[in-house]
Amino acid sequence: MYFDEKKFLNVSRESVLTPSMKAIWDDMGLGVAVVDANGICEYMNPIQSQVDGFGRIPVVGQHITSLYVPHELECIPTMECLQKGRPLLKKSYFYKTTNNYLASTVSDFFPLFDNGKKDGVIAFTIWTGTTSLVKRQRRPAKAIVPGRSSYEYYTFDSLVGKDDALIEVLNEARTAALAPSPVMIWGESGTGKELFAQAIHAASDRCDHSLVPVNCAAIPENLLEGILFGTAKGAYTDAADKPGLFEEADGGTLLLDELNSMPMGLQAKLLRVLQEKRVRRLGSRTEIPVDVRVISILNVDPLYAVEQNILRRDLFYRLAVVGLAVPSLSQRKQDIPLLARTFIDRSEQRKGMRAISIDEDVLRMFSDYEWPGNIRELLHVIEGSLALIGDRLSIDWGCLPRHFRDACRNAAAPRITEPLLSESGVKQSVEKAFYDYHAVKRSSVIPLKGCVQEYEAECIRNVLRVTGGNVAKAARIMEITGAGLRYKIKQLNIEEED
Repeated sequence: MYFDEKKFLNVSRESVLTPSMKAIWDDMGLGVAVVDANGICEYMNPIQSQVDGFGRIPVVGQHITSLYVPHELECIPTMECLQKGRPLLKKSYFYKTTNNYLASTVSDFFPLFDNGKKDGVIAFTIWTGTTSLVKRQRRPAKAIVPGRSSYEYYTFDSLVGKDDALIEVLNEARTAALAPSPVMIWGESGTGKELFAQAIHAASDRCDHSLVPVNCAAIPENLLEGILFGTAKGAYTDAADKPGLFEEADGGTLLLDELNSMPMGLQAKLLRVLQEKRVRRLGSRTEIPVDVRVISILNVDPLYAVEQNILRRDLFYRLAVVGLAVPSLSQRKQDIPLLARTFIDRSEQRKGMRAISIDEDVLRMFSDYEWPGNIRELLHVIEGSLALIGDRLSIDWGCLPRHFRDACRNAAAPRITEPLLSESGVKQSVEKAFYDYHAVKRSSVIPLKGCVQEYEAECIRNVLRVTGGNVAKAARIMEITGAGLRYKIKQLNIEEED
C-alpha cells in the first residue's frame, strides 16, 4: 500500500494530545496509546489501562517495552512503527499482559512527526480475546504479599481479621467452597471480594483447574461476548477460531467481576449458557459442553441492582445460590490494628528495616476514620507511610500520606447537616463541609463562587470514589459529558488534591 508521507509531516504528539483530543480518546471504546520518539509512554486511555491490568500502575513515563511483551515477535509493533516511520494497519498480533494473559488484538499504529522529524507513535487497539498462560494445575496458595503475581491464589488463611462480622462471612464461604453451587459476592470497593473468590476456588474440588477472571466493566460490550463465548473463523473480519473464557475455565471456575456492569442483553445469553451448560462461539452453529462453576462479584447490593434494572432477576436467582456480603472496614474497625500490622510485616519496603511500630495517635486516627476505600485504602496508606518513614522507627503523623492527612482533617472538621429530599420524596440528612451561610454575619466576606466550587468538588470526589476513578462512568452518573467533567476536575484541582 502506498504511503503518502506528506500527510503525516505535521501530525505530532502535541496535535493528538490536546485537551479536546484527549477527551475523545478517554471515552472511546477501543484502546488508545501514545509514545514519544524514544518509546516512552505519554498517554494511555482508561479502557486500555484497565483491560491490560495497569489500573494501579503509573504507565506515563514508562518505556513501552517495560509494559508489553511481544509473543513470537522480535519487537512489539509500536517500536517497529517508530523505527520504520510508516503505519502498521490492521496488525493482528498477541502480547502478554501484566495479568499473565495472552491478549489477542487487531491494532493500527501511526507514526507521528513534528515538521518531518519523528515524534512518536499513536496506536489504536481492539481486543479479540485473551488466553490464560497459566497451565491448568494447582498453583501455590500464598498469604497476602503486596505486589505478588496475580495468578497465585489467596486462601482463607490469607484473610486477616477477628471481627465477628468477618468471621461469620468466612465460615459461610468455607462451607460454600465445598459445594458445587454458584456463589455471588458483593460489598464496597476495596473490601477484598476477589480474595474471597480465590479462596473459595482454592478450597474447592476444582482447585486443580483454572480460575479464570474477567472484569465485565473493563471490556467494551461488542468485545465481551466474543471473549466470554469464543469466536469462529469468519464471525467478523480477521476472526479466527478461538476459545472463550467459558472453555478456558472448563473444569474450573469462571470469576465474573463487576457483573452489574454487564449489558442486559449479554446477561440473557449468559443465563442460557448457565442453564444449558453449553456454549456456542460467535459465528458458529456448534454447541460445546462446558463444566464451569461461576463466582460473580458485584460492587452494589444485588437486590438494589435488580431494582435498578442493571441485573436480571432470573440471572440473580441463578447465580446467588450462595450469597456472601463482605463487610466494609468501617464495620470491622477492631481489625484495623491487626491489618495494619500485617501490611507492615509483609511489605517489600520493610526489607532491611528495623522493627516498625505505629503511634497510638495514628491508631486512634485509623479507628476514627471511615475508610471509604476500605482495606485497599488502608494498605495504600501503610505503603505510603513506609515510603516516607525515613529514619523513624514508628509511623507517626508526619509520615502519613498527605492526601490521607487531609481526609482526616476534613472528617474531623465541624459539619453542617441540612435535610434534603430523596428521589422518593423522603427527607434525609446529608453532611457537607462547605459553608451554607447559616451563621453569616454582616461583617463576613464569603464569596458565593467559592462555596459553589467546594460543593461541586465534594460531589465529584464522592462519585469518583464510587467509580474507582473512572471519569467516563462518573460522567454518566452525573449526567454530564466526559469532557465537561474533566474540565471541572482540572478547574477544581481535584486530581492534584486527591
